[in-house]
Amino acid sequence: RLGYRAAIIGGCLIRSGGFALLGWAEQLPVLLLAAFLTGFAGALFTPCAQAYLAEECPHPAQRQQAFALHNLASEAGMLLGPLLGLWLTQSSYALTGWVSGGVFLLLTGLQWRYLPPHRAAVSPPQERIWQQWRTILRNRAFLCFTIFSAAYGVLFHQLYLSIPAFIHSQQQTATLLGSVFTVTALIGVLLQLPASLWVQRSLGVARGMGLGLACMGCSYLLISWLAMWPVLAVLSQAVLFSLGSILCYPLFSARLPHYAVPGLLASHYGFYASVGGVVALLSNVLIGLCLAASGTTPPEWIWYLLATCGLVAGCALYRQVEREISEVPSQ
Repeated sequence: RLGYRAAIIGGCLIRSGGFALLGWAEQLPVLLLAAFLTGFAGALFTPCAQAYLAEECPHPAQRQQAFALHNLASEAGMLLGPLLGLWLTQSSYALTGWVSGGVFLLLTGLQWRYLPPHRAAVSPPQERIWQQWRTILRNRAFLCFTIFSAAYGVLFHQLYLSIPAFIHSQQQTATLLGSVFTVTALIGVLLQLPASLWVQRSLGVARGMGLGLACMGCSYLLISWLAMWPVLAVLSQAVLFSLGSILCYPLFSARLPHYAVPGLLASHYGFYASVGGVVALLSNVLIGLCLAASGTTPPEWIWYLLATCGLVAGCALYRQVEREISEVPSQ
C-alpha cells in the first residue's frame, strides 16, 4: 500500500530515531521503546528492499548476483561496524547511538534523493492483510521452502548463543569470540562473489542450498571433535560455517520470487522473515534452557542436534528445489 520506496525511506528514518534514542536512554522503558523502534524499522524496510531488488532483477541469474552483492555489503558492514562501535563506545555509549542514528539519517537522505519510485509490473491485489496471509498459507510449496530455510536462522543465531557459551566454558577471552565474527565477515567479503559464480556455473541452485546448509550444520561438529583445542575448534567452525553461509544465503532471497503470487512479493518476503524469526526465537529459548541446565559446559548433544538440523533441512531443500527445476527446464 505504501510502495517500496516510501517503506524503505520511512524504515530508515524510524531506525535513525531508534538508534538516537538508544544513545539518550537512561531508563528501562525508554530503552525498550528504542529497541522496539529499531526492530520495527527493520521489519518495515527489509522485506520491501528485498522485493524491490528482486523485481528489478527478473532473471534468476541476475537476481542471484544482486543478492550476492547485497550479502557482500552486509558482511562488510558486519566487519567494519563492530570495530567502529567498539572505538565509539570507549569514548561514550551515547555517542555510539547518536552516530548510528546519524548514519541511518544519512541513508534516509540518500534513499530519498537517489532511489527511484518502483513501477510494479503487476498491480497489487486490493485485499486485506488477513486475506493476503490466507493466500500465502495456501501456497504449500512456499511454506515448505520457508520452513526448511528457517534452519539457516537456527544455525546462524548459535554464533551468539552456543559458541559464546563454549568459549566461556573453556576460560577463553572475549577476543576469541571477536575473532569468530571477524573470520566470518572476511570470508563473506572475500569469497561471496566467487562462491556465487561457482553456483551459477557448475554447482546449481539446489545443490548450493543443500550443501550450504549441510556445511553450516556440520561445522558445529568441529566443536565436539576438536574440543581439546578450543581455539582451533572455534576458528575451524567459523570457517566451515561461513563457507556454507555464502553458498546458500543469497540463494534463499533470490529463489523466493519463484513462489510468490503476483503483486504480493513483499508480503511473501515479510512472511518468510516472520517465520524465520519465530523459529530462531523458539530454538534460542530451547537451547538456552538446555545450556542453563547443563551448568558451565554446553552438552555434547547440542552440536549433533545442530548438525542434524543443517543436514535434514539441506537435504529437504535440495530435493524440493531440484524437483521444481527439473519440472520447468527453462528455469
